[in-house]
Amino acid sequence: MSKADDFLNECKNNVGKWICSLHTTGSNQPAAVFREVKKLGYEFEEVSPNRWAKTMYCPICQQETTHYKLLNATPTLTKHTRLAIDRKSRERVLNILGWRDAFTGAKITSTPEIDHKVPWTRLDGDIDIRVLSDDEIAENFQLLTREHNLLKDRMCSECKRTNIRPPFLGISYWYQGGREYCGSCVGCGWHDGNKWRESVNDLIQDKIL
Repeated sequence: MSKADDFLNECKNNVGKWICSLHTTGSNQPAAVFREVKKLGYEFEEVSPNRWAKTMYCPICQQETTHYKLLNATPTLTKHTRLAIDRKSRERVLNILGWRDAFTGAKITSTPEIDHKVPWTRLDGDIDIRVLSDDEIAENFQLLTREHNLLKDRMCSECKRTNIRPPFLGISYWYQGGREYCGSCVGCGWHDGNKWRESVNDLIQDKIL
């Protein structure tokens, strides 16, 4: 049995209890073992947005260690498989989207990251870029810097947890829908930074005119 199997079995035998990931995995990288288990669709208690680890004293290890709490003995979350983006497809996407950051509209001088507009946690499955038209690529993807992609991931995780759409860059405006998530990401700046900025500009122009 693998370290992930050992850890999962221990969690299944103690559903709803905090389990030390150090001695149950026998690994010096228990977080990596946990990620393997979580990818299988098992649901663990989320102590804060996108964080499942809790530091507690373990009487067996006799020290503070990382613990996780399994909520259900059977997988309850969809197991997603990401599709790899080959070099040719990546270059095509970058050229279609103009190498511009969707949040600022500025050219990305670092390495652009191809972002799913609908966050990964809300997709039923990955989108195959290779079979999309240029318009479909622009509809489903945007480019972000690494920092902006990480920020969006945190905001979308919060939305997934609370069903409340976080204000985009601190501005409480949604060009479609409102603060509450009602089955669609459309209208949120985190979903489509370009359309959000265009909508704000239209509002400003209307007031000027």
